[in-house]
Amino acid sequence: MKKDTSAIENYTDNDGEVRILTEKDLANAIPAKDFLEAKKQICIRLKAKTLFYFQLMAKEKDIPYQTLINMYLDDCAEKKKDLKIEWE
Repeated sequence: MKKDTSAIENYTDNDGEVRILTEKDLANAIPAKDFLEAKKQICIRLKAKTLFYFQLMAKEKDIPYQTLINMYLDDCAEKKKDLKIEWE
């Protein structure tokens, strides 16, 4: 399967080198902060009991469970929480 490189090609010259950006390029650019704050839709498999846990908690707090899961993961990322993994 061939990768879509059209976005990269828009910013390279005939030799494949990154070209100097124009005013138009900069006007259409997405600020890094906005890019990092944008939400991306994903598909994730969770144990039923884990999903049920978040659904119950979300109901108690009167917010959607997906929002609650997102808030929890954001908190983990901001605090750089490390997961302890042990194999038996």
